[in-house]
Amino acid sequence: GQLRGSSRWGGNFNLRTGAQFIGGIQYAHNPPSVGAPNAPAAQSGLPGTYKLGFWYDTAGYPDQRFDTRGLSLANPASSGIARTDRGNFSLYAVADQTIWQPDPEQPMALAVFLRPMIAPSDRNQINFSVNGGVTLKAPLPGRDDDTLGLGFGVANIGGGARGLARDLALFSATYVPGRGAETFVELTYQAQIAPWWQLQPDIQYRWRTGGGVADPNRPGKALGNALIIGVRNLITF
Repeated sequence: GQLRGSSRWGGNFNLRTGAQFIGGIQYAHNPPSVGAPNAPAAQSGLPGTYKLGFWYDTAGYPDQRFDTRGLSLANPASSGIARTDRGNFSLYAVADQTIWQPDPEQPMALAVFLRPMIAPSDRNQINFSVNGGVTLKAPLPGRDDDTLGLGFGVANIGGGARGLARDLALFSATYVPGRGAETFVELTYQAQIAPWWQLQPDIQYRWRTGGGVADPNRPGKALGNALIIGVRNLITF
């Protein structure tokens, strides 16, 4: 980071906080022609891409439930300092497959995708997530570069954070909501207004927002379901 006064050259690079390694493999079958990624593929089957990946970090991560003495962080006798768990990692996969294309010479195509992920639950709030959906390229006449998408997702709160919520309920005199999974559905439309301008309205509905996290404005209550509406505006210069 750039910290004034910490280095003669105005920069401070800490080499004692671990290193992160990222890797993955990918397999694509029936891909579009080289040099024309948006062109319809001239092949006997429909295109698809499959990936497997990981990341690993050697640094220490705070435990989601226990302190340095092995007590729950919710325990009044706790030091309040989370135990450091050495190392962290995540494994993920991606599948993106076209399942319908009425005319190989036209852009209209229907595809499905799925993305699962896992991570250790003692040092990550979310230990498992999966999202997937379906996309339709060129959904309307004359809109070859537009995409309509419908998706879903689940993010599961890991055992460490769930256990801490149970401990808080045990040691607290007030009601503490239990933790669980957050689920959402999403509808979006990516519109290519001009070669340099893309608009993407998006609507999402989420159940158990935050996986049962407490509502700061309503003590003893969990955050309710949420409706989210937005527009993404992308301009390329």
